[in-house]
Parts: sequence; structure tokens; C-alpha cells
Amino acid sequence: MSNRVPERDPRYHVAAAERALILLQTVANHSPATISSLTQELGWTKPMVFRLVRTLHSCGALRLSDDGYRLGPKMISLGNGALQSISLLDSARLALAQIHKEVGESVILTVLDGTDIVYVDFIETDHLLVFRARLGTRLPAYLTSSGHALLSRTSKEDLHELFDGYQFKPPTPHSVSSFDVLERRLDVVRNRGYALIDQELALGHRSAAAPIIDHVGHAAAAISISVPAVRTELSQLRTMAEESLLPATRQLSIQLGAPESAF
Repeated sequence: MSNRVPERDPRYHVAAAERALILLQTVANHSPATISSLTQELGWTKPMVFRLVRTLHSCGALRLSDDGYRLGPKMISLGNGALQSISLLDSARLALAQIHKEVGESVILTVLDGTDIVYVDFIETDHLLVFRARLGTRLPAYLTSSGHALLSRTSKEDLHELFDGYQFKPPTPHSVSSFDVLERRLDVVRNRGYALIDQELALGHRSAAAPIIDHVGHAAAAISISVPAVRTELSQLRTMAEESLLPATRQLSIQLGAPESAF
């Protein structure tokens, strides 16, 4: 199963539906949003943005607050429906709880969406100085341990197609800066079974992640452990990954019918 967006077939393409989804994603990323800010961000005409916003507002997909538009209650039910369609969510929740109990750090369940990862569940630590998670958060896959874990189960051909023309914008000196570097990092992940990120998403942040593999050997999701560098050495994070993370993701993979060759 590929994570690539299906090719657009003009026979079945409804431009208005696409624009509505793009606008909703923009509101999610830049909430609260005004008509003016959306017009500037999207590069569309103001009348077009106004009509779409009013339509989505009347349907409950957007709600209007004092400072602008935010996602509305309809999106909660849609989001819950999407989450419930992920068959491993309940089992993964138990695994998150177990890993969190063992390591005492934040643990996050993610899926791959194109070149991004999306948070679908998490349990946070009570410690200070941690990277705070939010359900639905999207991050570039190349900057995250979860992204590396998920991409490691993607074929070389699909990887090249997925990142064709992609602009790498490393936020720290430690970040992956090109596709060639990413490919080499993914080879390490495949051999080791899990990914490690050291201050690549943000300075002071480290994480480890392992994929949950389905019956055909693809990554259905990934679980990561997120820690502050000031409190956790890389050696400690490796121990967490090998003693807590890998056993949990392997058990989930077995439940999904992952082939023996996947490990």
C-alpha cells in the first residue's frame, strides 16, 4: 500500500471539493483565520474564500470566534470517524500505555500522509522541558524519528517518487538536508529496526521510533518516544528503544500479520 496521493483524473475531479479541503487544512494550520488572512495564504480571490467559508460555517465545519474562524464541531466527528477506521488504534493505545509506564516519557502514535507524519494518539509525560504533542499535528517526515521509521518500509521507487522535487528546509544544523542523506539514514533504520533523531526537529529534542508493520510488510503506523536532550542521553534513548519500544511494536506487527522477514 503506497502513501502517495492518487493521480488526479480530470474525469472525476471536483475542484470545489478540493478547494474546501485545502481551506479546512489551512484553517487547521493557521487558526484562528480571517477572510483576509485566508485570501493571502491561499492566493485565491476574496469572493471565492468568502463563499467557501460561509458554506463551511453553515455546515458546522467551521465556527466563528471573536478573533476569526476555527475548525467546527463537524470536524470532530469526522476526525473521530477517521481515527476509528484505523483498526490497530485500540491495540496501539495499550502499547502506548505500557511503553509510557516503562520509560516515563512521552509516547506518540503516528501515520504517514504523503511526506508528512500525523499524530493520531499520544500519552504525555508530566515532566517539564518536553516537546508538547497535539492530536492531528503534522510534521515533515524527514525531520522526525516516526517519519524515518515509516519511510524505512517504503520502497526505493516510491521514495524517489514521493520526494521528487521536494524542498528540504533543515531547521537545525543536525537535520537531514537532502534526499541522498535521507536515503542513507533510512538504510540505517532498516538495519537497526528503529530510528533515532538527535536535535533534528528542534534543538534540545531527541526521539526514537519504530514502525508497526502490516501483513504485507508495509508500515501501518509508528510509535515514538520523545525526550529532552538535557535530561536523556542518546545511550539512554537507545536502551528505551531496544527494551521497550521494539518489543511493543513487534507485538503489534505480529497482531497485524507481519511476515517473519519484516523483523
